[in-house]
Amino acid sequence: MNRLALIFFILILNISPLFAQDLYFQVKVDASTANTSETRIFTNMENSFRQFLNETKWMQEDIELFERIKGVMAINITGIPRTGRFEARMQIQSVRPIYNSNYESIMINIADRNLNFDFTESQPLIYTQNTFNENLVSILAFYANFLLGMDFDSFSELGGQAYYDEALNIARSANQQGFKPGWEQFGNIESKYSLIQSALNSQLEPVRKSLYLYYRKGLDVMEDDPELARKSILEALENIQKANKLNPNSPFITLIIQSKADEIVQIFTEGDLALRRKAYEIMRELAPANSERYEVMIK
Repeated sequence: MNRLALIFFILILNISPLFAQDLYFQVKVDASTANTSETRIFTNMENSFRQFLNETKWMQEDIELFERIKGVMAINITGIPRTGRFEARMQIQSVRPIYNSNYESIMINIADRNLNFDFTESQPLIYTQNTFNENLVSILAFYANFLLGMDFDSFSELGGQAYYDEALNIARSANQQGFKPGWEQFGNIESKYSLIQSALNSQLEPVRKSLYLYYRKGLDVMEDDPELARKSILEALENIQKANKLNPNSPFITLIIQSKADEIVQIFTEGDLALRRKAYEIMRELAPANSERYEVMIK
């Protein structure tokens, strides 16, 4: 297990109730490779990011404490080019509880490998819709809205539209302000702008609908009817496969398959062999570089 994966494992296990609004995130900032002896600012950074994510009212709906979206944000500071300026890599993971079980499914597991932001200890992070926000606030707010979009899509067809739209507004504003790297509209398939454009591509609407099939009609009924659940999950994979033929290398599809691959393998190590074979072939097509890991699905 690599260091970042270990951080995720430890943090997910240690999330405990706090006062919060809609999100329920742990934040870990690691500056061990940044060649600095300063530690206080990184503790402050952790607290500031956590407070911003967990105390901002992101949802239009009011929810109960147990309904908050749980996750982890791990940030590795890679450089400090000047006082107050930080270069970093970030990994974000959110989970979704599965109905009638203690299982939590990884909804999103995404790496942002090229961050550059300013942070001042005494300056609060405040997000305002429909206005220009600083780069750091835009980064955090973008991911908060994007993962909310995915989560809501998993409970109702296209239910996360408002949050995807807000993520797009953030990306447009950041691009217009010239924030770099990571906000480029063109020429960077790993940018946040490319990700949200991909998610909102009308040809990929079946992919968003597949989140509902995968979760609400799939994993949420797995305890009561595992074969019906697997059929729904396979249908979701087939829809993603069709969309991928129209939009190969889509950042949104890549994100979903990378985030769900291990879980999909586990789902189809049991059940009807014909369904397992179909799932196996789809995964080989969508992510051929990992073909060997799928072999267990048909044994």
